[in-house]
Amino acid sequence: MTIVLSVVFFLVALGLLCRPLVSGFSRRLLSMPSWRPFVWLNLAIGISLILWSTSVLDWSQQLEWLILFIIGASAVLKGLTLWVFPERARSLTEKFIANYWLFALPLSLLYFALALFLFWSN
Repeated sequence: MTIVLSVVFFLVALGLLCRPLVSGFSRRLLSMPSWRPFVWLNLAIGISLILWSTSVLDWSQQLEWLILFIIGASAVLKGLTLWVFPERARSLTEKFIANYWLFALPLSLLYFALALFLFWSN
């Protein structure tokens, strides 16, 4: 499981370095009249990850299940934030696009570091 998570984080880090891909996705989000489908998707993924990770025996003692729990909790928090503050989320997305490399490089480095950490912890 740690190898799979490591590969996923590595691919996300590489994806963040592809500006046209991320900018296109962000612009598509901004063009949507309502972010409700995106909110429900975040909530569904987050709740599913939380339930899946906590269903494993001693999940809090195993790194991969703890990371999945944290990702699930973050997805639920993001979904609720998008639901409650949609206009603030839109303005933050516009700032993200305007200052792409300022945000994308640290996030990409974080995902690379997490991928390496997971790979070597196996």
